[in-house]
Amino acid sequence: MSEDDLLSQEEKDALIKGVESGDVDTDQTDIGSSEARAFNFASRELRLLDSLPRLQTVSELFVEASSDAIGKMFRADPAIEPNPLTTRAQQDFIESLSSLCHVAVCTMSPLEGRWILALETRLLYILVDRYFGGKGLAPSANRNKQFTPIEQRLARQVTDLLLTELALAFEDVAVLEPAIESIEENPEHLTLPVSHEPVIQLSLNIGFVEDAGLCHIVLPYAMFETIKDKLNLASETKAPKYNDEWQPKIRQGLRQANLKVTAELDELNLTLRQILDLVPGDVLPIKSPDNVTVKAEGEVLFFGKFGTTEGHNAVKITQSVFE
Repeated sequence: MSEDDLLSQEEKDALIKGVESGDVDTDQTDIGSSEARAFNFASRELRLLDSLPRLQTVSELFVEASSDAIGKMFRADPAIEPNPLTTRAQQDFIESLSSLCHVAVCTMSPLEGRWILALETRLLYILVDRYFGGKGLAPSANRNKQFTPIEQRLARQVTDLLLTELALAFEDVAVLEPAIESIEENPEHLTLPVSHEPVIQLSLNIGFVEDAGLCHIVLPYAMFETIKDKLNLASETKAPKYNDEWQPKIRQGLRQANLKVTAELDELNLTLRQILDLVPGDVLPIKSPDNVTVKAEGEVLFFGKFGTTEGHNAVKITQSVFE
């Protein structure tokens, strides 16, 4: 506090005189309870996400589809762990990115506004290593101050792939056309207007077995204004997706599976005493069966007749249970 902020001696004397004479009111004002009250700073965030419940379903579909698409591209099953949907200020997100990061500024026609799809450096190094036959490991430290042409090209391919899957995830809500407007490697050079309006962030940990890196999808809340009613509807039951590529492999595997097949010739009913009295050398009489039950792994499948062929006991199939 500077000396100019202090009262002069004359002002102090006048204040004391006013208090003594009653001209200055010194009664305490009731300010209510002095107890601290809890305030949930995340309440607005929760309200924003609660107003778009179907967005959670869209994100789940996107994660599932992206996992399949990345697996095909890199010829290996990726491990993708989505973080919970969150909201934050756009500028806060941009400032959280490292100085080297593949940031695609995108549009989503017909929705208005621009949004971000960012691949962090570690993730891009992992993808490059896996793409060229490695295990998918990132170096312990960033190697360059900018991405190589190969890294840039692969980052663009992965970004295009994710845009395609994002459009498919939204198809039950609206027909959208995500597209890249520009790409930056230094977040400080982004031309987005500084905004403290909330954005919805979906972050994915993507990797292969031993290592993982982050991918971020950041969409302004205001972008969904025109389809807000559709995103506020309860999620519709979506038919499960089938991968036709696996059907021939599964069918072939089932046909080559080994099963235990048994043929029951006859059944005998014995008392417990008779069973306990059995000793080696005893003979159990069996009638020549007219019908033989053929089972696979204990399940009845066929009926047949007992006989011989080429000197071996055999069963001739006469009927199937499926007939």
